[in-house]
Amino acid sequence: MRLCFALALLALAACEDPTPIAGGPCTYETSIIEATVLAVEEDGALFDSIEGEIFLPAIDLPTRPLIGETFILEVERILTGTCTPEIITVVASG
Repeated sequence: MRLCFALALLALAACEDPTPIAGGPCTYETSIIEATVLAVEEDGALFDSIEGEIFLPAIDLPTRPLIGETFILEVERILTGTCTPEIITVVASG
């Protein structure tokens, strides 16, 4: 019985993956910025902001923007961990 228990423990230990799990926990620095639409394409829009040009895919936009329209964006940049390096979310438009 002890031998079976010891073998079961050994088998479980051998199955463990010693490499760290990719991803979290992650921490981000968040900023809220104003961005103006420079160009609109079928697959998204190019914005100009204090942080430079930002391209957002159409799927991340609430509506098809107009050139010159202003949006408020939340920009999250990774500080620690191996999650998505940058997350940009539209907070408001208009």
